[in-house]
This record gives sequence, C-alpha cells and structure tokens, in this order.
Amino acid sequence: MSIDHGSKVTPIKAGPMAELAAMREQYANSGGVPPPPEMHVTHEEMKAARVPLLFRDYCAHLLIPLNECRIKTWYSPFKCRDLRHGYEKCQYDEFTRRVAIAQAEKMGASE
Repeated sequence: MSIDHGSKVTPIKAGPMAELAAMREQYANSGGVPPPPEMHVTHEEMKAARVPLLFRDYCAHLLIPLNECRIKTWYSPFKCRDLRHGYEKCQYDEFTRRVAIAQAEKMGASE
C-alpha cells in the first residue's frame, strides 16, 4: 500500500515514509544533535581482539573482523576490500556526527 506524496513516478511506501518522519522528528527534538550510535562490542571483546586503545570507538565492531582478515591474507592490499570500505564508511559517519555535535554546541554558545 502506498500513500500519495505528490510523486506520480515513484510511489513512496508507508513504512519507510513513517520511519523517515520519525527520524526527522527525533533529529528536530534533539536540537540538531544526532543520537549516539550503540556499541556493538564490549571492552572485553576489544581487549581479547587486541584492538589498540586509540581505535576502541563505535566502529570497533568492524575493525575486529577487518584485522583478522588482514592477518589471514598477509596484509594484501587487494583483499578485505568490503571490510575496509565498511570500516572507513563507519569512521566517516562518526566524523560527521562529531562535526554536527560541534556545530550544534557552537550555535548554542553563540546565542
């Protein structure tokens, strides 16, 4: 079932549109600050995987299998591409989240 949102070419389904509306409302209610992502691995799991302290962030759940793949393939630059791309995308998303938080704090301080 689709709802008419003004597009005759591509109808938008109700489920994704409701999710998008909820995300926009949550973003507006938080003052423009994106919600923090959840940690997928515990500190014990990161310690067992010997993840350096510098890399124990919200993307560590992607770094652990990437490092395992790197070790198995002797750090070949042509292997583990999908894992590396996913990890770099996660790092970029985390960077943009921190920039949005800094901008929201700057706007709040200037007012």
